[in-house]
Amino acid sequence: MDKRIASEPKIIQVVGYKNTGKTTMTAALISGLASKGLKVAAFKHDGHDHFEMDQEGTDSYQFGRAGAAAVVVMSQKRTAVIKQHNTRLDDMLSQFSDYDWIVIEGFKDAPYPKLVMVREANDLTLIRKLQQVVGIVFWTPELMREAEAEKLSAQMDKKQEISKGAMAGFLFHEREVIVEALLQLKSLNT
Repeated sequence: MDKRIASEPKIIQVVGYKNTGKTTMTAALISGLASKGLKVAAFKHDGHDHFEMDQEGTDSYQFGRAGAAAVVVMSQKRTAVIKQHNTRLDDMLSQFSDYDWIVIEGFKDAPYPKLVMVREANDLTLIRKLQQVVGIVFWTPELMREAEAEKLSAQMDKKQEISKGAMAGFLFHEREVIVEALLQLKSLNT
């Protein structure tokens, strides 16, 4: 029997406006963390409410169309759950307590530490609206300099260390650096 004490997973959100690279960054974080041997879960917010995980013609699609309130598909390597109702993010997160990391794409208003994606100068406005921003990911060095010049965050740490009360600035292509900065945190959930 494993006597290790289970700890809560670390949670990081990747947020930003449309077409800012959220999915690319989310996948890079998942890959980087998983490559370290960590068990990672991914959550994605879909603001359109019309996505389908299963395809027309499959059994799971047929079951849902027949009125099933939930459809579970299980195989040797995968499990998918489709529920026909809204689930609160906190309720879903509680079902993943045995993971090392949870990477969430979207859910801007959720109360978890965030990396904010900035592709254009207009995207900088989002940073002022959010709480628990621990890092800002800029597409260009010019955008990073603009944010620093605007004193967007007096706490922006130029050493690229994410620490309590400070926001680190990263460039979009520095994905490995971002993963390492996240791993250095003592806790993301305090």
